[in-house]
Amino acid sequence: MSIKQQIVNERVEETTRILKVPEDLAFLRVVHSLVTGQSIHAFEQADLVEGGQEKQIDTFTLDAQDAGLTHVYIIQAKNTDGFSSNSLVLLRNGLDWVLNKPRADLANLANVRLRDRILEFRAIRSGDGPSNIAVTVAFVTNGVASERSDEFRQEEKGIVSAYDNGTFSSFELLTWGADELVARINFLERHERRVDAEIPIRYDANNPSLIKYHSQGLKGVICTAQAREIARIVNDDPSESVFDLNVRRFLGVRGSVNSDILRTCTNPETSLQFWFLNNGITIVCDSVEPITDPDNALVKVKNLQIVNGCQTAKTLALAEKAGNLAPDTRVLLRIYETNDSKLVGRVVLSTNNQNKITSRDLRANDDIQVNMERAFQKYAYYYERKPRQFDLVSGIDSNRVIPNELVGQSFLAIVLKKPSDARRRKYKVWGEMYDSIFCGRIVEPYVLAVLIHRETAKWLSQFGTDPDNIKRKLANNGSFHVARIAAQLWVGSGIFGTDEDRLAGQIGQLEGDTKQLEPVFSKALGILHGLVTGSQEYSDDLDVALKSATLDSDIDKSVFALSAQMGQEKKRPA
Repeated sequence: MSIKQQIVNERVEETTRILKVPEDLAFLRVVHSLVTGQSIHAFEQADLVEGGQEKQIDTFTLDAQDAGLTHVYIIQAKNTDGFSSNSLVLLRNGLDWVLNKPRADLANLANVRLRDRILEFRAIRSGDGPSNIAVTVAFVTNGVASERSDEFRQEEKGIVSAYDNGTFSSFELLTWGADELVARINFLERHERRVDAEIPIRYDANNPSLIKYHSQGLKGVICTAQAREIARIVNDDPSESVFDLNVRRFLGVRGSVNSDILRTCTNPETSLQFWFLNNGITIVCDSVEPITDPDNALVKVKNLQIVNGCQTAKTLALAEKAGNLAPDTRVLLRIYETNDSKLVGRVVLSTNNQNKITSRDLRANDDIQVNMERAFQKYAYYYERKPRQFDLVSGIDSNRVIPNELVGQSFLAIVLKKPSDARRRKYKVWGEMYDSIFCGRIVEPYVLAVLIHRETAKWLSQFGTDPDNIKRKLANNGSFHVARIAAQLWVGSGIFGTDEDRLAGQIGQLEGDTKQLEPVFSKALGILHGLVTGSQEYSDDLDVALKSATLDSDIDKSVFALSAQMGQEKKRPA
C-alpha cells in the first residue's frame, strides 16, 4: 500500500466517524465531495441511486449552480485498490441508459431512484438543451491509476469518443485513484501562508510604464512584469496559498481560454503579443512599494494574493516548469494595497469575469455571510459559508453543520414562498434573490426554515421507493414544496415574522421533538399530492411541474384557503 492510499484510507476512516456511516459509503461520500467540490455535509440523499440495477452508477447529481447551465455528475466509487475494466464496461452501459435509451425501455428499469433521476435529467435536457449541460463522469477507486490495464484504457477512449463530441457544453471522464484523490484533497485544502515577493518590473523614466494611483487612503499600482516572475512566485509556492482568496480552482489547459494562454506564451511568434491579448493579473496585498531604480526596477509586495488571474498565473507556471515559456512574454499587473476586507471582496466580485465562476464562491466572504456564520453559533450550528469548511474539523457533530446554500434555498422556499426556484434554480440564491434572502434580519427565521426543510426531507425519505409514482417523485424531488406547506400549517399565517422569542421557542420545540411535525408533514404531502394529481398538466410531467411558478401559486391559494377555513373553525362556538 502506498502512502497516498494510506492518506485516502485515513480520510475515509475520519469520514466514517464524522457521518456515522459504513466505510464503503464513507468512501463514496468522500469521492462525491472531491469530484463535485461540495461539502460532505451538503450531500442530497436523492443523489444516491445505488442498489439493484444501478448500472454501475452510485450517485447521480444535477447541480444548477449557474443560470442556464446544469452540471451533471455521474459517479461510480469502488473502495478497492484496482480498476476493473468490466466495471467500466457496465458503467458505459449505464451511461447509455442515461443518455440514449428510449423512454419506453426506462419503464422496465427496476431501480426507481435511478429511473426517476434519468427522467429528471431528460426533462432538463429537453427544456434547456444539451448545450447548456456540463457532464462529468467519474470512475474512482483507491488504486493506482497509472496501472490501469490496456483494456481499461481502451474502454475509457471508447466512452470519451462516444460522448465528448460537442453535444454537451462539456463532457469529461475522470478515472481517479489514490494519487488523483490526494492531489484533489491537497488542492481543496490549502493551509494559509503569507507570501511576500519582490517582482522585477519594466520601467522607463522616459516612457510611462508605471501608474501609481492614490484615492481616499487606497493605493493602486499598474505595471508590467516578465511572465517568468509570476511563474516563479507560483512554482515557489507548492501549497498554492497565493490563491487562497481566489474563488475558483485551476481549470487545466484543455479549455479554450487556458489553451489559448498556453499557446500564446510558448510560441515565439505570439509571445510578444501576450500583454495585449491577456487581461492580466489582479493582486491584493497589505503593502506595495514601487522601486523606480532604472537599473533594478521592482515592486515590493507584502502578503500578496492573486484574486483574479489564477488561470493565467497557473498556465504560465506550468509553461515555465516545462521549459516552454517564451522569455519575452510579459504580463500586466494590477496591484491594490488595502486592509479593508470589504474592498477586497468587491475587487474579487468585480474582476472575476474572464472564466465563469459560481456565485456562491464569490459571496463566501461577504460581510453578511460572515455575520450569518457568527449568528448561527447562537444555536450551536456551524454555518458553512465555504464548501468543505468543516469537513475534517474534529469534535463537530455533522448534524450541526448547515451549508449556507441550503439555508438560502430553505429561506427562499419557505419564507419567500418560492419552492420551485429553491429546488432547481439555486443560482437565484446567489443572484437576483440574494439581497431578499440575506437581508440582515434576525437569525431565527433562517434557522427555523432550514430545520423544517431538513426534517421534511428526512421524513419524506421513507417514500423514496414507494410504488406510487407521484408520491415517490414528490418524496425525492418535492421536499422544498412539502416543507413550504408544512411550515405554514405549523407556524401559521404570520409565518416567521420578527418575534425573536417566539421563533426561538419554536426552534427549541423542533429540536426537542421532531416527531411532533410528522402529522403536519403528512398533511402537507397530501395537499401537494392532491394539487398534482388534480391537474393533468402537472401529472403528465411532474419534473416540469416542480419547477413551475404556477404550482407555487396554486400552493399559496390552497394553503391560504385551508388557513382561512381553520381560522373560521376556531371562531365557531362550542
